Amino acid sequence: MDSRTLGPVTDSGANGNETAPRYLPRENESASSSLTFSKAFAHLRKTSSYVHPPSEKIQDEKPPARDAAAIVYVNRRQQGNPMLKAVRNVGLEFRDGMIADYVIGESTCCVLFLSVRYHLLHNNYLEERVQSVRKDDPTRYKTKLVLCFVDVDDNEVALREINRVALLSDFTLVLAWSWLEAARYLETFKAYENKSATIIKEKVKAEFLPKANDVLTSIRSVNKTDVITLLSTFGTVKGLMNASMEELSLCPGVGAKKVRQLLETFQEPFTKQ
Repeated sequence: MDSRTLGPVTDSGANGNETAPRYLPRENESASSSLTFSKAFAHLRKTSSYVHPPSEKIQDEKPPARDAAAIVYVNRRQQGNPMLKAVRNVGLEFRDGMIADYVIGESTCCVLFLSVRYHLLHNNYLEERVQSVRKDDPTRYKTKLVLCFVDVDDNEVALREINRVALLSDFTLVLAWSWLEAARYLETFKAYENKSATIIKEKVKAEFLPKANDVLTSIRSVNKTDVITLLSTFGTVKGLMNASMEELSLCPGVGAKKVRQLLETFQEPFTKQ
């Protein structure tokens, strides 16, 4: 059959008997009488394989809970502080009823914020805030800080007063000369909230010679070369401390002054009478 010889397909089909599918409107049928898609397939809902579509009602999605390990709690009174605009690396959660200005951890660290200019206008403000924190719970926080923004050029006297109040109240004073620096301090406090103190502790050397150098060079006029000479001669620190003046004088490079300094140090009592 040559398709080029076929005429256009009508509503009655190729042979005039078949009709077009019922879910499509016929050419001679008005739009009002045509079947809709849902009506054409309504019988499918009665079959056992039909599954109801999910509800179109959109449920209110709750915002994801913030990680408490990355949140600094902020007193509501600090809401207008320009420092907060520079905080980028930690979350801020405002709370009512807080005593401190900032709480790094529930039982770790609290921060009081103060500017030098405000202290000059209200010189009793810091003492009142410190007393309120101590009265609330003196053993609650392991670390208590005063974060002071230095915004006055002539600040020596004011900083001395602020430092006095902080020291007498077991607070540590931290100074910042810009809002950005103050914000970085706040972020650092949070980052090191649960860090141990090992990073700021003195590194104790495990080898014998470095330890001996640290001990013996603390004696006036004794240098590292003298330490090597003395230890190679007497073997141990105990042997060096038990050596007599004549034995010490025989060591090359150790003169009378160094011998006298060594003997005075070794024979000096540990406790004062």
